[in-house]
Amino acid sequence: MFKAFVTICVISVPNNCIVIEDQLGPYETEARCKERSLEISRKVNKYYPLWKPFKYKCQKLPVGRLKWRINYVSSTNWSSQ
Repeated sequence: MFKAFVTICVISVPNNCIVIEDQLGPYETEARCKERSLEISRKVNKYYPLWKPFKYKCQKLPVGRLKWRINYVSSTNWSSQ
């Protein structure tokens, strides 16, 4: 199972970012998680007009776990769009 996260940043201040956690997942496959990340990215301007999607992450969840606690310090393996 995979959980989708998308990092969005203010267009004029690229170091001012937040992480959006998908509320519809988790997803069975990493491919479906990536699709969902792109869906979220396409809707950022609608809900956050001054923000731009910067990167996404599909985090593999441990067996039996449906939620994931985000570690904001570690940003390795994040894919830029």
